[in-house]
Amino acid sequence: MILSDTKKKEHIVEYILFLWQIEDLIRAAKFNPDILEGWAEETSMREDTDPDKEKEWIVGLAQSMRLEGKETSGHITKVSEPLVELAHLHEMLLGTVEDLRYKEAFETAKPFLKELSVKQNDEAVHPVEQLLIGLYGWLILRMKKQVISPESEAGFVAFRNWANALARGHIKVYYDA
Repeated sequence: MILSDTKKKEHIVEYILFLWQIEDLIRAAKFNPDILEGWAEETSMREDTDPDKEKEWIVGLAQSMRLEGKETSGHITKVSEPLVELAHLHEMLLGTVEDLRYKEAFETAKPFLKELSVKQNDEAVHPVEQLLIGLYGWLILRMKKQVISPESEAGFVAFRNWANALARGHIKVYYDA
């Protein structure tokens, strides 16, 4: 098993954020296979995974990005599909499954979601996609060591709690069923 497979099974939201980060890293490396294979080697040593499979995965992701015209921005189908799956899961957890813990986490995050939506000037973006955009922005700010206001940090805590509830719902629906 490779790192991305483990992440997908353990925490679907972290998996998607991981894929977004890898897409950005591939772009930053200018699709250089030597750099990508070096990262795969480091990952396999750190995570105790198969280095050949890690190389095949990251190089394959880079190839898909080129084939789908995502060299400068956007997400490939392999990355977008789990997002669609999560959007459906979100609706299920609020509706037919009636997961009260999930609903509570979502309701707590909702005001911050509305605030983020205004800042992003995004129209008709699904709440789960907004969640991911917000968390990814937070990760970027943290990596850049930028100061995050207490108000924004409170929003990110609500987002993390919601993301964790969504990931638990994913495991419950797709792995425990």
